[in-house]
Amino acid sequence: MFTSSVIRKLSRSEEIFAETESFVGLGADVKGPIDADALSAAFDALLESHPVLGGHLERGPDGRHQFAVDDLLHPGIEVVEIDDPAAGSPPVHLNQTESLIQLRLTLRRGEAQLTLYVHHSLADGHHEFSLVEELLSYYTDLVCTGRIPAITVQPAPDPLEVVLAQRGIQKQRRSGLERFMSAMFAYDLPPSRRTGSDVKSAVPLRVPMAGCQLSERETRDLIALSRAQKISLNGLLSAVLLLAEWRVRGRTNIPVPYLYPVDLRYFLSPPLSATACTNPLGVATYLAEIDRNTDVVSLARDIVETFRADLSDGVIQQSLLHFSPQYVGNPPGLPDIVMLTDSGLVPPVRTPPDVELTATHDELFFAVNAGIDMYLSKIFAGQLVIEYHTHATAPEKSIEVIHSLLRTVAEQHATTGVS
Repeated sequence: MFTSSVIRKLSRSEEIFAETESFVGLGADVKGPIDADALSAAFDALLESHPVLGGHLERGPDGRHQFAVDDLLHPGIEVVEIDDPAAGSPPVHLNQTESLIQLRLTLRRGEAQLTLYVHHSLADGHHEFSLVEELLSYYTDLVCTGRIPAITVQPAPDPLEVVLAQRGIQKQRRSGLERFMSAMFAYDLPPSRRTGSDVKSAVPLRVPMAGCQLSERETRDLIALSRAQKISLNGLLSAVLLLAEWRVRGRTNIPVPYLYPVDLRYFLSPPLSATACTNPLGVATYLAEIDRNTDVVSLARDIVETFRADLSDGVIQQSLLHFSPQYVGNPPGLPDIVMLTDSGLVPPVRTPPDVELTATHDELFFAVNAGIDMYLSKIFAGQLVIEYHTHATAPEKSIEVIHSLLRTVAEQHATTGVS
């Protein structure tokens, strides 16, 4: 028997991800030779640099989860070789009571895919991408020089609650969700497209995903439009997404609630490094009143102005302090909430000269009975990518409408050059 040492208990903002057994996978298609032994050594170096990654979750006597480590070695990377190009990858085994991180290398007839899975209680997307950068940097050092520079051991990241308290940010009366109250039980709602279950899964299951990608020119045109109109690209994407959802929902007079995470690293003072906190996030909200005369740019501007006002009032910074650790899905009586996580521009990462990352994707895993429904966006290699992770039926229909709207907006700007 190996005894565990408790690092610390999870905070309320982290507990929701333990209750839902949430893992996030960041994957990349790799062109060029991959040295599995060097990758394994790089992964070991990452675990040495961040010892908490080698831990797991335990439930304490009070029912709360806690980060714990023991004397058992992490099993290391998983290498999957697939000869049939049409065959799917085998399911990944994720268990928070065993480990918080996993690295899979999939080799398929000369092509490679690398995916890092991290428990969401330990890291948000920004945090996890920083771990990917560090991992590939170690790998590059090993392949190019045969050695890794001296490793600095990092402490376990703080929870959001500690980070906010250190900066004097306290819980206010408003959470931001009050904006949705006018739409609660106010409409004769159609059946939700999202599917749930009466039984929670025994293991984290991957949420199905559909997606689309714009060309480099279309992406440049959208960025140019957002700059010309002095609105963020996130605001423009949000407006297009909400218009698409309104169309898919039948173009009714029912408003569309919108909720999106905000990376507080860009707004906290003193600044916060990528891996200093588990999930330094706030939540922004917007209730979209859309009709046939709604203009994309005007809607985007109102979303951005609402965000700036809530940020100025400090509502977004402390919003997660109001949330319950239990995930119950969409509140009853409220139109289906639209969620978007915008990862922004994916920066280039360090790799050996003969290795190139050609595509990226996200994977979401949850053990819940309430249906998951969320969009993710990013710009990789100059191209805007939209992913729709959902238990809803026919997600391709939503993606088709979004793709068409994005291309139309980009084409109109390219044609008119409106500023």
